[in-house]
Formats: sequence, C-alpha cells, structure tokens
Amino acid sequence: MKRILVVDSEPVATGALCDLLSMDGYAAVGSCGAEEAMNRLRSEFFDALITDVELPGGHGLEVIRTARKARPGTPVLLVTGHVNSLASAAAVSLGVCRVLGKPLRYETLISELQTCIKGR
Repeated sequence: MKRILVVDSEPVATGALCDLLSMDGYAAVGSCGAEEAMNRLRSEFFDALITDVELPGGHGLEVIRTARKARPGTPVLLVTGHVNSLASAAAVSLGVCRVLGKPLRYETLISELQTCIKGR
C-alpha cells in the first residue's frame, strides 16, 4: 500500500482528502502545518507528497525542499490557488511532478498522483 503525506492548512480539507485516498487504496497521512510535515518527512517514508503552498508555521516550498533532502525521488504534487505564481515556478524548479490549481477536482488529483508514482 502506497503511503501519501497530505499537507494542507485546512484540517477539514486534509481529512477529506485522506479519506478519499484511503478509499482508493492509499495509506494517507494528514498534516496541517509545515513543521509537522517536515518532521514526518525526515523520520518516515512516503511514496508521494501532496502539499499546499500556504501553511501554518511555514511555506509549502520549505516542505518540498525537506522532501527533496530526505527522499530525493519522492513524487510531489503542489496544490495552489495561484498556479501562475512565483511559488509555483519555484516549486517546478524544485522538481515537483505537477502543480494543480484550486478548486481541486479529485479525479484530476488521483490521475496525476498515479502518473507521478508510476513515473518514479
């Protein structure tokens, strides 16, 4: 079973996405803050990371950098309300697999996640 770390500033959104991923056969772990996510990335193995840009206690780019240092090959999907932003461009330069805009369609997310994990 593939482990996915889901990082979003909204606990309800994090929980809902983790529930949907679980129904699709993933072991989804939620985090609502940058620091917690970075600690988990340093100490646990995840097959993929889904993160938002704006997070309590930090920034999604920090989470991505931590993922790159801890596990360089981990596929990362960035979810943002501002797809054409400097943060999105920076995330692409850090090697994110996909930048997905909000509002997020689950069908799009799961398709992109599967593609990124297979391409790993």
